[in-house]
Amino acid sequence: MTFNPIAAINVLECRNIIKNENPEAIDLGSQTSSISSTFISSLIHQNSKLKDSQKKNLENLKNKNGFSTKDYFQSIGFSNYKSIDINGVYESYQFDLNKNISKTYNFNQKYDLVINNGTGEHVFNQYALYLNFHNLTKTDGIMLNILPFIDWINHGFYNFNPIFFADLAASNKYKIEKISLANRDGAELKLDASDYEIMFEQIKPRINDSKFNKMIEIAKTKIGKNILLVVVLKKLFDNKFKTPLQGKYLSDVSSFKTDYNYQGKGSANAKNQISDNNKRK
Repeated sequence: MTFNPIAAINVLECRNIIKNENPEAIDLGSQTSSISSTFISSLIHQNSKLKDSQKKNLENLKNKNGFSTKDYFQSIGFSNYKSIDINGVYESYQFDLNKNISKTYNFNQKYDLVINNGTGEHVFNQYALYLNFHNLTKTDGIMLNILPFIDWINHGFYNFNPIFFADLAASNKYKIEKISLANRDGAELKLDASDYEIMFEQIKPRINDSKFNKMIEIAKTKIGKNILLVVVLKKLFDNKFKTPLQGKYLSDVSSFKTDYNYQGKGSANAKNQISDNNKRK
C-alpha cells in the first residue's frame, strides 16, 4: 500500500479533530510513503489550520533525506504510529486481517485513529476487516477510509459504494464526519453534511435527473477517471460491532424481530432506494 498525498491530507485533517493531545494511530496495511518534499511544502503553505509545532516539524521533515510514513505521523503530532500487515514489513504487526485479530492473536489495543487506506479492497473477509476496524478504535476515535470507487478495474477484490458506509455508520452509531470523492494526488470533491444523502442515491440508467451521477461526471472531469471514496467516521460508543442491513430493506423486516430493528436509516431515505415491499405495491 502507498501513503500518498490524499492520505497525508486526510490524516492531517483527522489529527486536528482528535481531542487527545498525544494520539496514537494504526494503519490497516503497511504503507510505503510516496509523498515528496514539494508536496509537504505545498501542504504547509495551503493549510491555514496547521499548528506552529506542526509547521516546524513538517519544515524539518521536508529537509530530511528520505522519510517514512511513521515520520510523517510523528511530525503532525501522533505520539505513536503502527501498522498491521500479513507481510510484516516496516515493523508492522504480522496479523491476517481476514481473521478476528482479538481472538486469533489476543490483540486488544485501541487507537485514536485507525486508517484503511487502500487495504480493505484486498481483504476477502469484509466482516473480519470491519470488526477489527471497529475493535481497534477508541470511543470518540476516528476511522479513516480511502478506498477505490470507480474505474479501479481488477485492482482488488472490491470497489466500494457510499451506501456501504452510510449503513455501516447507521448500524454502529458512527457519525459521518466527512465523505468525498478524490484522487490519489490530493484533489477532492466534497459535499456539506446536509447533502451527504446525494451520495447515497441509487443511480438508475433510465433516470436522467440524478444529482449523484452529475457529481460523478464532474469528478471525472476535475480529478480523473480512477476515483477514490474518502469516508471519515467517528466511533461514538463502546458497543459491539453490528453487521448492517442495506438501508432500503429495513422497512421489509420492520414488522418482526431481527438484528436490524435498532439500525438507523442510513441510505434508506436516499433517492431511488425503494424497498422490495414498496416495489410490490
